[in-house]
Amino acid sequence: MLMELLFRQGRFDDAVKAVEHTFDDLYDGNLLQAAMLLLAEKGRYDQALELTEGRSPEFLAENEAFWLRSNRWWLMGEAGRAREAIAEIEALPADEVEDREVTIAWLLAQDGRVEEAIALVRPLPGKRAATDLAELLIRQGRFTETIAVIPDVAAQREEARHSRAKRQESASPDTGHVSDDPLVSRDSVCITLSCLRRVS
Repeated sequence: MLMELLFRQGRFDDAVKAVEHTFDDLYDGNLLQAAMLLLAEKGRYDQALELTEGRSPEFLAENEAFWLRSNRWWLMGEAGRAREAIAEIEALPADEVEDREVTIAWLLAQDGRVEEAIALVRPLPGKRAATDLAELLIRQGRFTETIAVIPDVAAQREEARHSRAKRQESASPDTGHVSDDPLVSRDSVCITLSCLRRVS
């Protein structure tokens, strides 16, 4: 609460100092990500990035691959350091970076290389890749093409069902039933409606 109050008052350095003693905590009291996100909301991406540096080996062992790297790359992309982020990703073994191609494509787009990003994402399977591809195509004003790349309702439900079944198998192997997902991706619906308005 103190951190958020200080942020509302524009006292960003004081807000960080008030909570920085929690940044290497391995439990629920860690406010590192919250501080990073609040700084990002204010456009202070470089300051948020600085908070990722100097973390303890114990904290990095628990969190770096899980969320810290991806947050760092996002902040670098927003800060105009997309090429640096891409270099960091490409220096890591491919199997250590979740959604590697999608992440690199977003960074390429942040660097103004939208056509390269489209070429990288286009062959990728899955709803997330399709949604990211659609957003990239919208940037280029290619609205009719955007509608074509959004998976239909049946494909989205099948992907969600398959993903849920895999999670349940690993968590509880004897669970036999996987319920249908009644919802279609809200991002996909919004993108499709946006394109239809622009095309018409």
